[in-house]
Amino acid sequence: MNMTISLVFGFIAGLLVNFFSDVLPIQRQLARPTCSSCSSTYTWKDYLFFSPCRNCGKLRSLRTLFVLLAGIVLSAALWSNPPAHLGYWLGLLVLTYFGMVVVIDFEHHIIMHVVTLAGAILGLLTGSLQHGLLNAIIGGLAGSGVMLTFYWLGTLFARYRAKKLGHDDGEEALGFGDVTISGVIGLMLGWPLVMYGLAIGVIVGGLASLVLVLVLIVTRRYQTMSVFTAYGPYLVFGAAILIFIPQALSVFFGK
Repeated sequence: MNMTISLVFGFIAGLLVNFFSDVLPIQRQLARPTCSSCSSTYTWKDYLFFSPCRNCGKLRSLRTLFVLLAGIVLSAALWSNPPAHLGYWLGLLVLTYFGMVVVIDFEHHIIMHVVTLAGAILGLLTGSLQHGLLNAIIGGLAGSGVMLTFYWLGTLFARYRAKKLGHDDGEEALGFGDVTISGVIGLMLGWPLVMYGLAIGVIVGGLASLVLVLVLIVTRRYQTMSVFTAYGPYLVFGAAILIFIPQALSVFFGK
């Protein structure tokens, strides 16, 4: 395949990430996208050509452009060095899925069940190709089981926090969506690689939270027990490192 074609499909992947991220969290079904400011429905022409909202004039978000550029760059990189057992096409599908999870969780702090279900199907396929069916299933169970333990601990912390604050504001230290996406990641990575993927994600997420706390302290906006992080994107980051960067695998397994 020509490199130019990979750029085209990277652009298409970016379009899909933007579309699903704009539609699913808001409308909970596949439909025409709406303006984030006034909820007016875009025409397909306006949406695909990134036109401002005709009703309120709001411009499209910078995220739209960033995702498109990221899709093109990552697709080109993937074409140059595809994962051994996945190849370019399945690799691009995994990247597109990861992109959707990252954008939706960062913007809405939610990992939807339909997104998890699609990921489970994709994870079972890709995990089986890379590590074998049984290994993928064990990885999926291990990933969800480990994060379920953290979820229960987070629930206890949330109760303690609500007691200290005198009210329950609904914030969670760890969402159940993080449990389900960890199961998807486990299917993709298999056992025992899932444990390394989760460790990378938790460490990177913890460092990001620490940086955020320090920034809030410096700007005098920090409040005790008020900082919560969307962990889905960091868990996805850990998985992506191990799937798409061969050198990462050699660190753990010498492969």
